[in-house]
Amino acid sequence: MLKRQSIVEIPSIAGKVYLVEGEEESILVDTLFPGSGKRIVKFLTKKGIDLRKIKLILITHGHIDHYGSALELKGKIEAPIVIHELDAEGPRKGINVHIYPRSLLEKILNLYVSRQRTQPFEPDVLLEGEEGDFKDYGIEAKWIRTPGHTQGSISVVLPGEAAIVGDLITGKFGFLKKPAYPLWVEDKQQLRESVKKLLNCSPKIFLAGHGGPFNPEEVKRVFLK
Repeated sequence: MLKRQSIVEIPSIAGKVYLVEGEEESILVDTLFPGSGKRIVKFLTKKGIDLRKIKLILITHGHIDHYGSALELKGKIEAPIVIHELDAEGPRKGINVHIYPRSLLEKILNLYVSRQRTQPFEPDVLLEGEEGDFKDYGIEAKWIRTPGHTQGSISVVLPGEAAIVGDLITGKFGFLKKPAYPLWVEDKQQLRESVKKLLNCSPKIFLAGHGGPFNPEEVKRVFLK
């Protein structure tokens, strides 16, 4: 029987990284923009976390602010980089996977975001299909494909505990503790279905890449009203 795990949040102005820490092994979820690896390692070391326990660098989706420091971190903690195959084009080309601006603000921001580039690399492991688990790594959690923001977006669910959702849900502008739709929604209905899928896993809290944490009831009210 797998022992209980904990989640360590690594905050920054640019977003959040999460460590799902088991008794013997751990998984790092997302890596922030390029150049963030040193700060992430410093934070973990200061917390007394053994970097040798980290067995996976899991990327929630193919945007540079989430995978940008993955290659740097791989060199420091010697763990494979994992992403869903539908978003692998991002790191392979060192770009953001396709962004879908809806509002005038998003169209203006897209002028900057579409020009972002970083060092390309080949992910070590490509996830396929709709879901899987981490039991081989001693972690009682699963990944679920949760499209809507991007096609290859995934969320990490610790059943009955928490859901780490990347950019599927973000903090509302000016009110980061309140859940809202992210910038760059590829498919709004698909995003709602992904949120519904996560709510069916009964997490006690939603942990996002930007803003939060979010209460499930408030998430339900915003996305499934």
